[in-house]
Amino acid sequence: MPKRTDIVYADDGMDEHKLDLYMPNADTDKGAGPFPTVVFVHGGGWAGGDKADINNEEIQMNQLRDVLLEHGYAIASVNYRLMPNGTFPEPMQDVAAAVRYLKKNAGQYGLDAQRFAMLGDSAGGHLATMVGMTPDNKELQGTIGVTDTDTKVDAIVDYYALYDLTKRTEDQQNGPCQRAKPGAESSHGQLIGADPDTPDGEKVAAKASPITYVNANTPPVLMFHGTQDCTTPLPQAQRFEAALKAAGVPNELTVVDGAEHAAPAFFESQENKDQLIRFLDTHVKD
Repeated sequence: MPKRTDIVYADDGMDEHKLDLYMPNADTDKGAGPFPTVVFVHGGGWAGGDKADINNEEIQMNQLRDVLLEHGYAIASVNYRLMPNGTFPEPMQDVAAAVRYLKKNAGQYGLDAQRFAMLGDSAGGHLATMVGMTPDNKELQGTIGVTDTDTKVDAIVDYYALYDLTKRTEDQQNGPCQRAKPGAESSHGQLIGADPDTPDGEKVAAKASPITYVNANTPPVLMFHGTQDCTTPLPQAQRFEAALKAAGVPNELTVVDGAEHAAPAFFESQENKDQLIRFLDTHVKD
C-alpha cells in the first residue's frame, strides 16, 4: 500500500490544509494507473477526528480502506479546520480546496482527474456531500488554494451522514434515544453559529444542508445508515433519498438494522463492501 502523508493542498501555512494519499499496489491486476480517486472526509462532529481515521481498526474503517485499494481506487484522506477554528462554510471550503488541488495535480500523483468520488462518515459525510453537490456555488466552495478547476465528481458515498440540519433536533427528539442538545448548543448549531431551531437560524441551517441543493445534476449518491442512530437519525437519510428520487438522481440507501452511529457493521459487512464497489464501478469507473 504505497502511501504519501501530509501533502500540502493549500500553501497558506495552515496545518489543517494537508492530506494523505493511499495508492493501490502497482503489482495488482489493476495496473499502474492513473487511478480513479475517492476523496475521504473524516467525521468527528466537525470538532474532532483526523485524516488518519481511514485506518481506524476500532470501527473497522480500515476494511473500507483496504477494499477500495484492492479494487483499484486511490484514496485521498483530507484534513480540514475543526470547530472552533473553522465554522461553516470554512470546513467544506477546505475540503473543496483539497479536491481542486488533487484534480489539478492528478498527473503528478497517478490519479485520473476525470474519475473522482466523494466519501465521508458522519460530519465528514455532510461535508463531502456539500462539496460534491455544489461545484458551481462559488460562495460555498471558496477560493482557497487552486482556483482554476472545480469540484465536480462522479459519485458521493456517505456513512450515517447529516443531510438536513433544519430537522436534526426534531429527528433526535423523535429518534431511538429521544433526546437532543438545545439548538445553539448542538454541534450543528455551533457549526453554523446560530440556533437552527429559530426562524433566523433555520435559514442558515438550510444553507448548510445538502438537501437544499438537490437537483437533476446531483451526482449519484450511495448512503449507509443505521436504525438505532441517535446522532444522525435515519429520517435524515430517508428524506434525502426522497428528494434525490424526486429529482431523478440515481441513489441507493442501505439501512443496517440495529446499527448505532459508527457501528463496525458498516465497514466489516461483505455485503456492504460489495455494494460500495458495484456503485463506484458503475458511476465512477465506467
